[in-house]
Amino acid sequence: MRAPQGWTLLLTVASPTEATLIKGRLEEHDIAVLLVDNGVSIYPQLTEIGLYVEQDDVMRARHLVRNPEES
Repeated sequence: MRAPQGWTLLLTVASPTEATLIKGRLEEHDIAVLLVDNGVSIYPQLTEIGLYVEQDDVMRARHLVRNPEES
């Protein structure tokens, strides 16, 4: 599945829990996040979840993901 126009892939993770935690952190800072599950349903260990943010928020989102201790 492709993300809507204007959204940029921030990162991919293998765990739905990790994706949800990162999404929550970004949303706390008013950054909209779109989760796209590209996993293979018959092989859950091959799950890959893309976290997409709007293009205008990419730099701020990257900073928040790389520096989780900052608020």
